Amino acid sequence: MWEATDQDFEAIRSWGLKENPFAAVEDFSHLKTELRWENKEQMDIYNDYVKRRNEYIQNADFDEYYRRAEKPIDKRRWQYLMERKAWYIMPLGWDNIAKTGGIVADFGGGDGDTVQRLIDYTISYWKNNNIKDKTLHIIGVDLNQSRIDNAKTLVESTNENITFEFHQGDMIGSGLNYKDLYFDYSLCCGVFEILNDEQFEKFLLEMCRLTKKGLFIEDLYEKFPGGFPRNTLGKSLFENSFSTKKRHVILSEPFSTVKLQDPKKLWPSLLVQNIWAERI
Repeated sequence: MWEATDQDFEAIRSWGLKENPFAAVEDFSHLKTELRWENKEQMDIYNDYVKRRNEYIQNADFDEYYRRAEKPIDKRRWQYLMERKAWYIMPLGWDNIAKTGGIVADFGGGDGDTVQRLIDYTISYWKNNNIKDKTLHIIGVDLNQSRIDNAKTLVESTNENITFEFHQGDMIGSGLNYKDLYFDYSLCCGVFEILNDEQFEKFLLEMCRLTKKGLFIEDLYEKFPGGFPRNTLGKSLFENSFSTKKRHVILSEPFSTVKLQDPKKLWPSLLVQNIWAERI
């Protein structure tokens, strides 16, 4: 298992996300999506990744895997992944959440790193805008109990007005035992890409049933083995009473034709989309 060094953290922080959390938008161009294939590391890791995924999905029971897999993680790797993923999971529309507070869901939130980032973002936003009269309660839901256990151990809040909890839940099978429009806002990162069309429709229907105001979605945008990218996600959202207000397609790490910029080279550079949508 890989370990993150101080130098690895320094490399990620040099991307400038603390100063500009939307640096990926400025870095992106359609030309770069083509030029990335001139990067030998990109090609090698992409081909290896595709090979391994193709071999795995031949006999995999994905539902059982995502439900039962044991996924322990130590805090340092969790911290590195949180900072690494911040490049392509940007706080798009999160200012709306921080301004109003309320109850927020993170559906398919895994180890809770996105919840932690929302907590940190909101604390900073409240401090910078002198907001002291709001409260925020976040509920993280994931199919895998092991990852829920990770989140319960790792996530923390330094502001008493921001609270959280984590629960195992099945958005597609039994659904969640919350009333309609229970959540003011919802987040969903990296989930739709692993769902086939039938699963996706059930998940999105449940997500929209539960959400009153706004949705943040991060998801894969290009074809990949075992993945289901959706470049017409806005249409699906509109059919479920949500209108896309902001959207960015970006690369999953800073562009280079020389080498991959993630020092751990965890995955190839892929096209990803971020969407902020609001109830019509």
